[in-house]
Amino acid sequence: MSGRTYLGMNVFDAAVARCAEQYEAGHRLVVSSSGGKDSAVTVEVAIVAATQTGRLPVEVVTRDEEILFPGTFEYLERLAERPEVDVRWVIAHQPILNAFDRERPFWWVLDPQLDPDEWVRKPPPYAVEIPDLNIQALVSPAYYPTPPGVELQCVMGLRGQESRNRMMGVHSSGGYLTKPNFLGVRNLRPIYDWTDADVWLAIRKFGWDYNAAYDVMHRLGINRRDLRISPPTMNPAGGDILRTVASTAWPEWWNRVCRRLPSVRTYAQYGKRAVQAERRSTETWEECFRRTCVDQAPAWIAERASAQAEKTVRRHARHSSTELPQAGKCLQCGTIGSWRTLVQSMYLGDPFSQRAQLPYVEPEFFRPGAGKWNGSPSF
Repeated sequence: MSGRTYLGMNVFDAAVARCAEQYEAGHRLVVSSSGGKDSAVTVEVAIVAATQTGRLPVEVVTRDEEILFPGTFEYLERLAERPEVDVRWVIAHQPILNAFDRERPFWWVLDPQLDPDEWVRKPPPYAVEIPDLNIQALVSPAYYPTPPGVELQCVMGLRGQESRNRMMGVHSSGGYLTKPNFLGVRNLRPIYDWTDADVWLAIRKFGWDYNAAYDVMHRLGINRRDLRISPPTMNPAGGDILRTVASTAWPEWWNRVCRRLPSVRTYAQYGKRAVQAERRSTETWEECFRRTCVDQAPAWIAERASAQAEKTVRRHARHSSTELPQAGKCLQCGTIGSWRTLVQSMYLGDPFSQRAQLPYVEPEFFRPGAGKWNGSPSF
């Protein structure tokens, strides 16, 4: 991996230059906005670049997630009212992980099988429905056609500081622009080298609009690096913020979420115990796995856990004459290298195969007729 390259300009000017270069080349740029701080500054950077190159309005796409902290959709609605942007608000009715429910690990956004009064909130009247479950399809030639020789680029608020994998992705692609994906669309990442401090400095210095949920979370003690806007049910770590922050800051919203997804309230009552296996003092980790991930697990988890255990044991036997470790980790086995990591990985079924070496679970499995991801499941 190469080291850092210093460009001789500040990160704001560099980000604007990256977008302006693509606009000047005649390419079609569409900003993907989640309502979070990173996509908010990315929209503003694109507006500056489009103004300089005569390419206003900036095209923006946002997908309705139904359950996001209050302030998120209010920001997106304000964004949609601005004359310098053209916002396309889409509803995909996609499933989202519910890490608090082992029986029903997906919930469907703005579920068409429910009475709309049961939704946590209702979408704006100008939202349009699409059939695509995979988020990469939001920016595709089907919705944003381009003439020959013109590239379609999805402008993303991805930053390398957020995770090692994201920074490695930037390095592996050779810069802020990726190769075309399976739809022929490149990802443009103009703020990949910004820090959290850069984001907040730009918002304050230029007076940019942003999601007010960040202010609420910060006042309630959430560390600046942990201030994120994403569906809060996707992993157990979101449960602590839900029960300590959301229930205090937005009690009416919290009650609607709990009525919509009762398992969220269960987590609030019992904490991580509700979503983690507990090994008995008389058990080995292998015995714990058999009990919690197979014998007492929902059928879909038991089937996947058994299949993954068989794969793990067989793979370990190919390079070792000893049995799979109970609690330690076999470094040659990869992500899952012991019975303990098998328990930790498979207790919730890992439907997206984030750690398991298994096919991911299609929405069709839990709801016939719900469709398929048509690509790696992602949000």
